[in-house]
Amino acid sequence: MPAARDRYDKTLRGHKVRAKVDPEKAAAAADLIIKNTYRTSMTRGIKGCYVYCSDEETARYFRTRLSPGALVAAQP
Repeated sequence: MPAARDRYDKTLRGHKVRAKVDPEKAAAAADLIIKNTYRTSMTRGIKGCYVYCSDEETARYFRTRLSPGALVAAQP
């Protein structure tokens, strides 16, 4: 959700204006930027990376993308 991002985050600058002009295209662009941010964060772990997901849908998304041996933390 673009509105939940840090107010100083410039990656989504102009999102509200684009959303008024073309909501579907703006949502697709925001989705791509947010996924790229997670992808970048997930590939930068040197010895590992812990991700806490308070949203079950996001947690399922990451579980489907990780290799079976990568899941070492307790799952609900």
